Amino acid sequence: MKKTAMVKVVVAALIVVLSLQVLVFAEEQPQLLVSAPVEQPDAWALEAVQWSAIYGLASEEMYAKYSSKATQEELLQVCANLYERLTGKAVDQEDEKLFTDNDKFAAQKEATRLEMVTAVYNVLKAAQPEFDFNANINLTFKDIGSIPESSLDIIKYSVSKGILNGRSKEILDLESQCTRQELLVFTKNAYEFAIYESGRDSKGAFWKVSDEDSTVYLLGSIHIADATLYPLSKDILNAYEQSDALVVEADISKQEESAKYMAEKAMYEDENTLDKNVPEDIYKQFVEFITPYEIGEEVYNKFKPWYAALLVQNLQLSENSYSGNLGVDIYFLSKAMGQKDILEIEGIKFQVDMFDSFSSELQTQFLASSLGLSEGDEETEANAEANIELVAYMLKCWKEGNTEELAKIVKADHEVEGEVNEFNEKMWISRDNNMAQKVKDYLADPESKTYFVVVGAGHMVGSNGIVAQLEDEYKVEQIK
Repeated sequence: MKKTAMVKVVVAALIVVLSLQVLVFAEEQPQLLVSAPVEQPDAWALEAVQWSAIYGLASEEMYAKYSSKATQEELLQVCANLYERLTGKAVDQEDEKLFTDNDKFAAQKEATRLEMVTAVYNVLKAAQPEFDFNANINLTFKDIGSIPESSLDIIKYSVSKGILNGRSKEILDLESQCTRQELLVFTKNAYEFAIYESGRDSKGAFWKVSDEDSTVYLLGSIHIADATLYPLSKDILNAYEQSDALVVEADISKQEESAKYMAEKAMYEDENTLDKNVPEDIYKQFVEFITPYEIGEEVYNKFKPWYAALLVQNLQLSENSYSGNLGVDIYFLSKAMGQKDILEIEGIKFQVDMFDSFSSELQTQFLASSLGLSEGDEETEANAEANIELVAYMLKCWKEGNTEELAKIVKADHEVEGEVNEFNEKMWISRDNNMAQKVKDYLADPESKTYFVVVGAGHMVGSNGIVAQLEDEYKVEQIK
């Protein structure tokens, strides 16, 4: 198999089947939620606090004692993190002077809500000088008279941009000390505002499909990601809110049942072993890779090659800060639970069975490519790094809504013979056809419900992709 074809096999799996990766040694994956501390944030702050952690806006120590008062030192640390996330630049002492009034700075002194708002506003001005910071609005809060004249423009801007909320609809209460959870929520609001204002939100692989009386939204998912993929565009989020049902490839929130089935299929039950089913050099490379993870030979040598390949990918990606728990489908599944109907097109069992049906030749090539091996090429580390770079580029294309480039990356030539041809038939062609038919069924729903369909981005693109199969019959509009 040619090296380029092998890489496409790997990337295609990363794009479209990583719903399985959440189940492959899930303990290796970073968690979407903040680890449970002694004290949880209040209900109103919970989601925003979680996202502040995902964005990396505060140190780990800040995620405890949420109702305690934030110190000025903690405020300064959070401001430094916010600045670094927005600019990619480390904060120096000169930058710190821009965030707080050094004449009044006292590390352990409790910070007021006004000091919080002022410091974060100063971060925004330093990080995003191109923004228009004028805000000509009338503030109707009853305690507006207590705000210093020099701070009014800061407060007006922060309120007008949805960054600052009052203690109530009538009171801002800026003179009181801010709690840790208030600081985390406020900083998260400021971060997301800056991302949207600068156009750095993720546009995704996103389409609206409609006929006379029905609408289906199509979002090509990235099943594995990092925090830089968020926030998603408001077009995507608004479409989700307007939809009646969420449709996914597989509902991976049912992890216990799915993991049990995968375990049954992923390992040899008889005397068969991995080393008997792959060439010696590939097995040797796999052992070298897996040994540092302290998985015993009596376990890893029972893996089937396809599962070993997925495990290798999972570990490689988690080492590079990617996580299935930050995948787009997990994001929407967590939002939909208890709120919307959740429908599956395939299910985990279908996907596991598909991998298990791969020929021994294809499974071997899949493992080899995951390890960075290719015929006549011993540069395994360089090849593995190239795979990770390709994933990063793929995420960049997704964020920009560059579906043309995504199509080039994820879909190998369907005319290639041998193992890649088998891969294309099972992974792409038959599944694309099935998914396109499902979308047509949703559009024909007699109740005219609106469906929000989230399946692997690779299924959306290409000459046989879902979008191409719908364009002749329906109005299809890419939104980015």
